[in-house]
Amino acid sequence: MNNNIMQQTVRKQAKSRFRGRKTLRCKVALKYKRNTEREFIRIVNEVMVGMKKELDAEMKKIVKISRQDGKEVIHYDSTSDLMEAIEKAYRKINSKAEMTLSKLKKKLTVLANLTRKLSIADWKRVCKKTLGIDIMTDYYMGEFYRTSLAEWVDRNVGLIKSIPQNTLGEMKKITSSGFLAGKTPTEIAKEIQEAYMVNKRKAQFIARDQMAKLNGELARKQQEDAGVSKYIWSTSGDGRVRESHRKLDKKVFSWNDPPIVDEKTGRRCHPMQDYRCRCVALPVFDIEALDLPIENGGENSGTDKM
Repeated sequence: MNNNIMQQTVRKQAKSRFRGRKTLRCKVALKYKRNTEREFIRIVNEVMVGMKKELDAEMKKIVKISRQDGKEVIHYDSTSDLMEAIEKAYRKINSKAEMTLSKLKKKLTVLANLTRKLSIADWKRVCKKTLGIDIMTDYYMGEFYRTSLAEWVDRNVGLIKSIPQNTLGEMKKITSSGFLAGKTPTEIAKEIQEAYMVNKRKAQFIARDQMAKLNGELARKQQEDAGVSKYIWSTSGDGRVRESHRKLDKKVFSWNDPPIVDEKTGRRCHPMQDYRCRCVALPVFDIEALDLPIENGGENSGTDKM
């Protein structure tokens, strides 16, 4: 914000909470929120289930064509009517999948905005409980946040679109090569189901990973914008916490120097940046750097510097 009058007002209001100390740790026990993650998973499941429903319907038609006089034909060549039917069926499935995916951007935009609102609510609670300060909500609706959310949405639309597209390509290959190799429809259906489940889990993994990254990005921006340069690593405290993250629990780190999360590779990450990470960063406030947009904090207090 770099508003000197507001900075002085904020530090004056918060001074009593520091009790003569230079730094003050977060007084709120933040936890990773699963509700937005579950909603993202619901969205990707909807995409995958819709695609599978269309695939099952078309496979019934393909199997019907593959039978002659009630018996399964054992061998086909690449120019047979069956191969042509498979090509047509997968074009149709892909077309319907694209229609479903056309609504994806709107759904992810709604989800991203919900995530921002929940993040702001947490940040307001942290500042009120720890510093005794009421901060402006509108400040965190500024251009930087709008741009960050738009970029996240576009990136994830691309990621989620690639899953059904790649899945359909894989399933088309399984279907065509299966019939050409003389496999039965039952054998082919089993391989398709296995491929589908693998790709569905991959889509769910992306949802969890990307939701955590968005939360982590918002938390870091809010803290750094408030003059917070250090944080306390805090795990979810359950049995699913990986050992490397457990070792970081309750330790202080700098936003400019992420800790090592994998000693073998030397990989470094902040909370929620590592795959499937549910850890959070609890801010360590510095009285000399404190810079927050407070309610009724003065002229231009609601302007987003970004």
